[in-house]
Amino acid sequence: MKKTLFLLICFFCLLRLFSARAEDAVIVQATDLHHLSPTLVKDEEVFLNGLSRMDGRVTQYTAQITAAFVSRMLEMRPDAVILSGDLTFNGAGVSHAELIAALTPLIDAGIPVLVIPGNHDVGTVAYAITQNGGEGFRGMTNAEFFEAYRAFGWDGARSRDAVSFSYMYEITPTLWALMLDVNANGARGTLREETLVWAEEQLQAAREAGARVISVTHQNLLPQQSVFESGYEIRNCAELAALLRGYGVRLNLSGHLHMQHAAEEEGITDIAASALSLWPCQYAVIRVTEDAVFYDTEAVDVAAWARENGETDEDLLRFDAFALAFFNGNSAAKMAGELEELDIDAATRARMLDFAVNLNRRYYTGTLPETEDKDALALWEAYLPDSFHTTYMRRLLGEPTQDMNHFILLP
Repeated sequence: MKKTLFLLICFFCLLRLFSARAEDAVIVQATDLHHLSPTLVKDEEVFLNGLSRMDGRVTQYTAQITAAFVSRMLEMRPDAVILSGDLTFNGAGVSHAELIAALTPLIDAGIPVLVIPGNHDVGTVAYAITQNGGEGFRGMTNAEFFEAYRAFGWDGARSRDAVSFSYMYEITPTLWALMLDVNANGARGTLREETLVWAEEQLQAAREAGARVISVTHQNLLPQQSVFESGYEIRNCAELAALLRGYGVRLNLSGHLHMQHAAEEEGITDIAASALSLWPCQYAVIRVTEDAVFYDTEAVDVAAWARENGETDEDLLRFDAFALAFFNGNSAAKMAGELEELDIDAATRARMLDFAVNLNRRYYTGTLPETEDKDALALWEAYLPDSFHTTYMRRLLGEPTQDMNHFILLP
């Protein structure tokens, strides 16, 4: 068994080494940036308190994360950068405008940036963060979104759908990206029947041209996991998956979950990339060759960008440690309340909390291993058998323990 595993590893390493000499294309995917303009933060204390109840995203630094990401893309010069939705925190026009300005250097450098909207980007009620919590106003409309982002995929598209912001983009003559929108124009997470018809026409055109297709969605194409069971997949995902599968599409890139996760079903793999705004603030690098598709993740080095640009904010200069502590702190804050009510000693409470926080972090980052402290889970089961967090951890430990950050897809 060990010899067989060793030979398989050697085979894949040789395949990667050989294929790296003949890459057809390199694509970068980032998702769920959730940029919020600092001009909308009228009360910083209320803002930070609100973030502390979320999943650990460092929204206060999305401008700097974006700048560091753009700087890295200008160095890397991929064939395309894909942003798969939830570009903004709540769809405010000023947040979109700032993000567009930050991304424009990529367009100016000749690097295509391909965008689709997420459920937070268009047709929303935007709001400023005030002392009273929130001050609502109209978010960006569909027409405004299209005009603002038309240089980000649509103007250069081979074909555009008439009833959504879906489009087909030719990255190279042999690699096309099918960008599928299920959020604009009141779609509510459903791919319209008209769009399915249009998508099949595009897939047929790709087949006739001998081009490989990678599809992109914001919501997930396949059910990803059992922890969050509703509201994450495209409503008619089975119909779409059947269509893609019928035309030989092997890979769909999605987001929305904010965690690094993947699912495979009958020959098609849907990889949900973790949020760029959430530690470790990473993006996916997809290297496409004639023989395989290689998927890996890399983290944005915000601290290096901060040093190069003369930033003095200590949180930016030690950004990885700051973002990790922020993520862990948010996780701990949600779980500590239950533990504080238990009549147990401080050491036991700390052990239970550390186990839960570490397990949650590993799950979000797609590095879930076999549990190292099974007795800690037993403590949760004994003291809080019916709590949400005990159920959550029980389900996590029922997930596959593979690393979700690295994949090789063969024809």
